[in-house]
Amino acid sequence: MDPTLAAQWAPKGCQPQLFSDSTRERVNLCGIVDIDTMDAMVQKIPKGNAESFIAFLQWVTDIYPKHLRIQLFVDNARWHKTQTVKKYLAHQETIVLNFLPSYSPELNPMEWEWHELRREATHTRRFQSSDECWQTIQQHFETRKGKNKHLLCQLN
Repeated sequence: MDPTLAAQWAPKGCQPQLFSDSTRERVNLCGIVDIDTMDAMVQKIPKGNAESFIAFLQWVTDIYPKHLRIQLFVDNARWHKTQTVKKYLAHQETIVLNFLPSYSPELNPMEWEWHELRREATHTRRFQSSDECWQTIQQHFETRKGKNKHLLCQLN
């Protein structure tokens, strides 16, 4: 899997090399930040589409079985607003989607988590497989438990 680029330190006069195998393999993720624990939880999804998002919503419902109502704040990705998702939401009573204003990633605690994931675990790193990348992602979020300090998560 090709690494993403980021600023990198190198001695003066040395150009860092970043090797690439030019594959199109990628790891797609959905995630939430639990407002009680301030921990991010992620799930690997096959694609960024309505079907994967519905499976993710079901996963969220499954990990919070005692909650009668779950408020999710999401961005305005197309697949969050499809007719398929609207039908799914209409036939269940637990999850309520709240849409954040357009172009406002600073209001979304999960966007901060994605930023930290890239910065700390995946930028300028070449993975041999999507499984290796996924293991790194899981390890990253495991080590960050209790460390999300996004101010919106601290509102009660």
